[in-house]
Parts: sequence; structure tokens; C-alpha cells
Amino acid sequence: MQYPPDHALPLVQLKERRREMVVALQNRVGRVGDDELRQLATIQQAIAAIEHVIADLDCEVDETFSAAADSQVHSLPVFGRRTLVHSPV
Repeated sequence: MQYPPDHALPLVQLKERRREMVVALQNRVGRVGDDELRQLATIQQAIAAIEHVIADLDCEVDETFSAAADSQVHSLPVFGRRTLVHSPV
């Protein structure tokens, strides 16, 4: 099974929203409001949390593929493993 890089989580959308907010704040003249800073901080925390979840999911997927590969090697008969591992190809 092929998983998308973002595991169907809204990471890209949140990063785009953060970028839009930062650009809007940069183009602004005057003081930045507390509500805007809170929104930006909330989006940043959500991005960090989703990145952490994606890293965990990627590790689980890697472990699953690794375990599947190990079970395939161990399913060979004893004489089959030696010939596969030590064959001078």
C-alpha cells in the first residue's frame, strides 16, 4: 500500500494559511493584534503536531515493511537460505 507523503493530513493547507497570514502581517502598517498572533501561534502548533504525527506514521510504515521483509527471508528453508546468502553471483 502506497501512502501519500502527508498521510491525508492538512499539512499543506496549514502551511499555506500560515504563509498567507505572515505575508498579510508583513504588509501591514501599525501594531499587530493579539488575536492575530494567537491565530498564527495556533496554526504553528498544529503544523508541528501534524509533522510529528507524520514522522510517527512513517516510522510505523517503515517498521511494517521491514518486518515483512524479515519474515520473507525466514520463510525460506534452511538449505535455501545458505545458497541465497553465500552464492557467488
